[in-house]
Amino acid sequence: MMVDSTAKLPLQAAEMADMLFAATRELFTSMLGTEVERLPEPDKEPPDPFDGILSLIGFTGKVIGNGEIICTAATACDLSSRFMMTEFAHVDEQVLDAVGEITNMIVGGFKNLLEAHVGRLQMSIPTVVHGKNISARNLKADVAVSLRCAYSNGEIQLKLGLAASRE
Repeated sequence: MMVDSTAKLPLQAAEMADMLFAATRELFTSMLGTEVERLPEPDKEPPDPFDGILSLIGFTGKVIGNGEIICTAATACDLSSRFMMTEFAHVDEQVLDAVGEITNMIVGGFKNLLEAHVGRLQMSIPTVVHGKNISARNLKADVAVSLRCAYSNGEIQLKLGLAASRE
């Protein structure tokens, strides 16, 4: 789902989705040793709440908001195993840390591409949540982007909720 509610940002949602996928593809090929493909946009958002992992990072500067990754616990373990080059069978602190770092690299890669259009941005440290019946909402976003990506062992959903700074 992509939403453009206003023209306050210099890029449209589709352009930002392309930049987010480019950052994702770069991380998967360089750090995780696998190819990733962008899946077609779903007709509707996945059910909410969900069970699994939610990892998010905030932006501040001329653009405010956040970027997030959502996946199942099994996918988080597989991604962490690839990233840390050791096997993880269940979610623990190391898996949560690895997913946070993966989020940091993907969202950071997107931020670097976005900065060419909006100027310098800062990011928060990652927040990673693991549980059942997780629900999250982006409020007051000028642009909302949601895309799904798949690789050989799983699927992730990436989301952006961004707005022009009101300052």
